[in-house]
Amino acid sequence: MAEEQQTDPELQDILSANTTSLVLQPLPVGEPPVTLHCDVSLGRILPFVPENFRREVFTNLHSLSHPGIRTSVRMISERYVWPSMKADVTLWARTCLQCQQAKVSRHTRSKLSHFVPPSARFEHVHIDLVGSLPPSEGFRYCLTCVDRFSKWPEAFPLVDISAHTIATAFYSGWISRFGPPLRLTTDQGTQFESALFQALTKFVGTARQRTTS
Repeated sequence: MAEEQQTDPELQDILSANTTSLVLQPLPVGEPPVTLHCDVSLGRILPFVPENFRREVFTNLHSLSHPGIRTSVRMISERYVWPSMKADVTLWARTCLQCQQAKVSRHTRSKLSHFVPPSARFEHVHIDLVGSLPPSEGFRYCLTCVDRFSKWPEAFPLVDISAHTIATAFYSGWISRFGPPLRLTTDQGTQFESALFQALTKFVGTARQRTTS
């Protein structure tokens, strides 16, 4: 991790610009001691995790008992730090296969959503997020869009999963080419429930339909 810290662009930007609330200091950690940049703003020593180690940190802690999103965030934030931790952990916990399998009985009892069959292309679109993926030219996520009528798929690479990034990708990648759908199905992720994304769908006249997961 020490070597990765030396080349991690996000950490280097923070060290040079100091635009976050993190107070990073090089400190000896572990046995034998290794010098790592750690946040000390909360009175605890929290090593800064470079991008290439973040999924591994999540997997090592989450796999202990497969807790929910809130507990996973708390467990990791008590030990480590990185700027997009809450968004990353939320996404990884939501897409954990073992967690989903453990919830099969609850999902089975849930009332199925009712979808009105579309009568034309691009009338009803399903969108979702995929990732975190191995970085490629700075992209780590994808916004997937599928037309219910024709099954036409599209995938747009994303550098992050902020509401602004997702709204921009959906507008420029899908709406500008195929027009706004009459109906749009998403899950209840924070990005899709954001005021910005809801304002976009209201502006283009698209009705939202939410899934339960």
